[in-house]
Amino acid sequence: MAGRDSALLVTSDLGRTRTTGAAIGSGEPLSAWREFDLGAWDGMRPEDIRRRYPDITSRRFGSGDFQPEGGERFADFTVRVRSAFDALADRMDDGQEAIAVTHGGVIQTIVGSIIGAADQSAMLVPSNASLTTVRLSGDRAEVFSLNDDLHLNGDVARPSGTRLRFIRHGETEANLEHRWWGRGESHLSDEGRRQATALGQSGGAYDAFASSPSIRARDTAAAVATESEAVRIVDDLVEIHFGEWEGLTGAEAQATDPEAFRRIFEEGRDEPRGSTGETFARAGERLESAATALAADESGTVAVFTHGGVTRAYVARLLGIAFPDRSVLPIPRNTAHSEIIYGESGPRISSYNVATHLGD
Repeated sequence: MAGRDSALLVTSDLGRTRTTGAAIGSGEPLSAWREFDLGAWDGMRPEDIRRRYPDITSRRFGSGDFQPEGGERFADFTVRVRSAFDALADRMDDGQEAIAVTHGGVIQTIVGSIIGAADQSAMLVPSNASLTTVRLSGDRAEVFSLNDDLHLNGDVARPSGTRLRFIRHGETEANLEHRWWGRGESHLSDEGRRQATALGQSGGAYDAFASSPSIRARDTAAAVATESEAVRIVDDLVEIHFGEWEGLTGAEAQATDPEAFRRIFEEGRDEPRGSTGETFARAGERLESAATALAADESGTVAVFTHGGVTRAYVARLLGIAFPDRSVLPIPRNTAHSEIIYGESGPRISSYNVATHLGD
């Protein structure tokens, strides 16, 4: 967070957040940014809570009526922290950055309120000292990145399971021209090769590698995997199929079939792209099937080189985000990673659109 001391800085008024905030600058302590009040549970270990309150802890944590003995009702907590977020946003000038140093449950709940997820169990609680970025445009909020903790060099707690790190390919010539290539081929641009090199030099340790068959994904994988490390090609890691719109820009697709374009991108109907292509929902289902198979076959941390549109579709599926609401998540940046951990409780989102190696 070095160099951000000019940002509007607020913290929870608890000691651990005030101390963390002091490493950035002089922050304003506000009680509204406090963690969920656990009441009688405060200071207890999870195993002690399960033993003393088996009837309460058997419920899904985070439901609206959930309330520990003497603590805060979760629905009230959600209103409190979203109100704190909105109040901070109202204080910001156009183009200004604000930083809130707060708690894992607060961040997770604010993210849930933005994406419309009443059930937050698909997301891990953010790591200590991680960064989650929300971008604002008018009345719209976008969860730009989730749980960026790569600066901690892996020194973070994670649940057990297979970690699938979905990595979007580097920038391509088609990206520069804003062309829709799902199944078509486009080579990495000079910037895309630089991005892939930076990714390879960032020091990620992987136990296995998988890639879309597209050359842009395979070339990005080649910048990370050594010659002795095999990259498994998985057909279902390809991008969303754009049908008759393959290779067109958005403006060209609209001119080709303005009615279909309007139904999809203005009315929010999730129809096959270009008449013969894929829907957003189908692409998410396809990547989920490929991910489930990879998680069953591999262990440890797996680098999965794929594409931005299909990654967003899969993460949206896990979070229950419908196609018309997809803009609450951006398409991941070139070479950004989004990590899903497949453990005993099923797939859970560890991070989204993290690209620390790009330096921006």
